[in-house]
Amino acid sequence: MKKYLFLLLMAMPLMFAGCGSDDDDTPSVSKSELIGTWYTLDDDWVLVFIESTVTQYEIWHTGGVYSLNSYTVSNRYTLSGNRITSEEGLSANIAINGNKLTVSNGSETLVYTKYNGTPQQLMDYLNK
Repeated sequence: MKKYLFLLLMAMPLMFAGCGSDDDDTPSVSKSELIGTWYTLDDDWVLVFIESTVTQYEIWHTGGVYSLNSYTVSNRYTLSGNRITSEEGLSANIAINGNKLTVSNGSETLVYTKYNGTPQQLMDYLNK
């Protein structure tokens, strides 16, 4: 359990870390664009956004098979322009371009890909 908590703590700062500058020309992101399932195999995460909550899943890749860690974390969020803020007040810049979601905290960036389905359906897709 500590391993999973450690992994989540490592990923959450990237998702919601503060950034020193709000001065950029990135277009606003709408909730309708953000809502859905997003994944990255670069850092092995799935994010599922609904109206005001994001649930985070860890992807495991062992023996050539993808699966979901059963431990998940959900956080409430707000969206303003291109800035997403967690209920704890931590925030990151986001941008959506087609089926790509870019999340940046100023020093690190992750790019997620949109998947039209549930996290489990995503695992089935990745294992084909």
